[in-house]
Amino acid sequence: MRRYSEIIKKIQEDKKTLEFIPTGFRKLDTFLDGGFMRKELVVLGAPTGRGKSFIAAEVFQHVAKQGFNSAYFSLEISVEMIAARLLGSKASIKPTRIIGGFLTPEENNAKIESNAEIEVFDNFMAFYDDLYVYAEIEKEIKEKKYDFIVIDFIQNVIANKGEEYERLSFIALSLQKLAKETNSCILVLSQLSNMVSREKRDDIVEYRGSGTIATVCDLGFFMERGEQIGDENTFSIKLRKNRRGISGIGFDFIFKQPGGKIVGI
Repeated sequence: MRRYSEIIKKIQEDKKTLEFIPTGFRKLDTFLDGGFMRKELVVLGAPTGRGKSFIAAEVFQHVAKQGFNSAYFSLEISVEMIAARLLGSKASIKPTRIIGGFLTPEENNAKIESNAEIEVFDNFMAFYDDLYVYAEIEKEIKEKKYDFIVIDFIQNVIANKGEEYERLSFIALSLQKLAKETNSCILVLSQLSNMVSREKRDDIVEYRGSGTIATVCDLGFFMERGEQIGDENTFSIKLRKNRRGISGIGFDFIFKQPGGKIVGI
């Protein structure tokens, strides 16, 4: 139990060390007064194949570049593909071409230059694709004291907690608690519920498997695909839940081929 006066005093003390974690997207960071915050659980939801991982990787790279100790837990694709996407985004090269090695001389030069830029902050990036059990992921986060964590994606996290709803409720609540305990920000990728994906309703905040995911998150985003214009795709991210204040705000982006560079507009 804590008294009101004690809480206000703690808020004043915390202001001295308050630290935002910029996403790298100017309009989003401006709206959020500086970006994500420590002790926050952030959820980004979208149907399968819409580009959640590309967005997460872009944010992950920018956060690490600012000197935050960051970890990417990929429970779907390999760490080789995640790294190739980071490099491809900067070098404007299709990630599969980087993995396959089928590069023109111009592409190879761009790859070398971009790789040198990324390796400058290599010590702030850790990648995992071999941990699926929640308890093991939590242990690693606590031991390595990460500032920023990406979980890609929550539906693939394993926990011995019965059916899907109970399992995902447990994981969501545990991640919320973990962000507070470790003074970190955790970005979780999630599929949307079938109803949301099918009906495209703006009045529902629901991620696949458990309503608890939306209930416990501090910031809840939904991704919506836009138009195809040449070799570019437009999409928007809508802030459906915001514990800090106003929700319902959308942010527009361009997905640039061939490398998958994401640019805010």
